[in-house]
Amino acid sequence: MVWRKGACFLASADPIVDDYLPTEQKVVRFGPGAELEITDLIERKDSLTFKTNFLEQAIDLPVTGKYNATNAMIASYVALQEGVTEEQIGQAFQNLELTRNRTEWKKAANGADILSDVYNANPTAMKLILETFSAIPANEGGKKLAVLADMKELGDQSVQLHNQMILSITPDVLDTVIFYGEDIADLAQLASQCFPIGHVYYFKKTAEEDQFEAMVKQVKENLGAHDQILLKGSNSMNLANLVESLQEED
Repeated sequence: MVWRKGACFLASADPIVDDYLPTEQKVVRFGPGAELEITDLIERKDSLTFKTNFLEQAIDLPVTGKYNATNAMIASYVALQEGVTEEQIGQAFQNLELTRNRTEWKKAANGADILSDVYNANPTAMKLILETFSAIPANEGGKKLAVLADMKELGDQSVQLHNQMILSITPDVLDTVIFYGEDIADLAQLASQCFPIGHVYYFKKTAEEDQFEAMVKQVKENLGAHDQILLKGSNSMNLANLVESLQEED
């Protein structure tokens, strides 16, 4: 293994970069059927357990999301190459301290569950957190809501990339979706054609107008005590302020 000269970690099929790979560097592929692979995954509301094809023991993580299992798998592999034992790896993950507002469960003042993932956002991350949220069983007697805000710094393709999120939003799982921003406006329009009337809302955040307070009011009106709500958007959209507002007593 040419480890000390560096290594590239790539998804099992990544044709965009294949032509640019350095010949003198080790390439490690991860994903189904690749050199590094998750062989078993159990997801829960606020944790997960997974096994890999190179670790003898299962790994427990105090966070949900298949993408987090993939990240932990790669970190485990790197640690092994650096001489860290499996036992040490397992203990480190059990004591994992998470960055605030990254796939973090919180409680609203009314008792609802908040899945705060508002530290940052890009199309891949938004798609994955929507998949994770959709897979988590709803609370008994509760519904699922989502607040989705603009993903920043996407350039000329921003509106198109936002619109692609419609493939990850379904009324079969989500009762209500609230959109907030500017480039996300067309996505809100697409969603309104898929959801029943009164289950899709859009609030502006532009250079001329910010409807944040109206958005907060609408979220509170829709959020029941047994509900789960996902919040996802770029950090500059200030959804962390929405989290705090939901946690405060009116």
